[in-house]
Amino acid sequence: MKVVGKYIAVFLCLIAAYVLFGIVSNLLPNKPIIKNVAKTLERGDLPSETDCYAIIYKTETKLDHFTDAIILNQACNGGRDSLMASVLLVPRYVSCGYECANLRSFISGEENMTKSYYDRYWHGSTFLMRWLLMVTNYISIRLLFYILSSFLLLWVCVALYRRLGALVMCCYMMSLLLVNVYVMQFSIQYLPVLIIALGSTLWVLYKVKKPSQMMMTLFVAGSLTAYFDLLTCPVMTWGLPLCVYVMLCEEDTFKRRLLSIGTSSVLWAVGYAFTWISKWVIASLFTSHNVMKESVAQIMIRAGSTPESVEIARWAALMKNMGLIAWGLVAIVLVVLTIIAITHFRRKGLQTALLSLFLAVPPLLWYLFAANHSYIHSWFTYRSMSVVLLAIFLAEASLVERKGFRWRKV
Repeated sequence: MKVVGKYIAVFLCLIAAYVLFGIVSNLLPNKPIIKNVAKTLERGDLPSETDCYAIIYKTETKLDHFTDAIILNQACNGGRDSLMASVLLVPRYVSCGYECANLRSFISGEENMTKSYYDRYWHGSTFLMRWLLMVTNYISIRLLFYILSSFLLLWVCVALYRRLGALVMCCYMMSLLLVNVYVMQFSIQYLPVLIIALGSTLWVLYKVKKPSQMMMTLFVAGSLTAYFDLLTCPVMTWGLPLCVYVMLCEEDTFKRRLLSIGTSSVLWAVGYAFTWISKWVIASLFTSHNVMKESVAQIMIRAGSTPESVEIARWAALMKNMGLIAWGLVAIVLVVLTIIAITHFRRKGLQTALLSLFLAVPPLLWYLFAANHSYIHSWFTYRSMSVVLLAIFLAEASLVERKGFRWRKV
């Protein structure tokens, strides 16, 4: 009961912090925020939905200007309703189905715009953007995000090298490169998941010494993901740190590690799901909107597929997301790892390899569960495949003899 009480206390503190952050953010004045958003639009730093690619002209490198425009629109409208309605319903103004056009219309002062709500999410990113837009514009914020995420990526590289060696470090970074991590660094929509995943990985490398600490880490990570993320690739915050943890705790027995992985995974899901549900409950209690009913209806839609051929549709969602991975490059990485494992084979790593492969399954099940959402938004949901790739890469890396391949562990 003490352990349960501890998790409940942490959860309540997190929810209180989320509400408080939203309240304080909505007390900020809108004028400087709107001014900086207007400056962004004047400079053309937010292209239309048809002009939103980065570096390589491919679907998988697409920036989500559509959702970034929603976030900016919401940021401009903080505090326009009652305080709790602004925090819990997060209004914006629309006049058509294209969000970049909606934002331009609002900034230009177009009349007859309709108030719209995206009330099933917490919208932590919107509240954060209100603070940042107080002092600078969208393009400067993106540069700041790029610098911050690059620093974290470099820090993770160094920490992985020191704790687990160059091979594991390369596997981790390759799994991110294969899902075009550089695009995530430039997008308000994508960045929270990346930051939480990298931050959790660093926390595991430096602070987690026993299973109970790993469980709390993933519980908090799941909650933070639900607060900031708009359902992009949330399992990254579960899988990336957990894959690293599996490599770190090799001295434990197989049974203990399996139990730890299972419990930590359940707690991530609990933190994630209950943070969502708490938003629906609080919003339904403190506003006139039945957010709970609306959200349950959306879950049924997003988790569904065509009723005529459910199995085919769900399989199609999985295949569409897997199809955005450069499997030729994956094959090259696996061949290299296989050669190294054969020439420097370590029998002791078989259990770790099995546990790593176990972690490759949940992201695939996620696509089958959220078939509708995963199929429609595959151009960003495919990034959950980074967990699958990392799990497979580490399964092979765990079979490499440490001394023979200079596998360092401090």
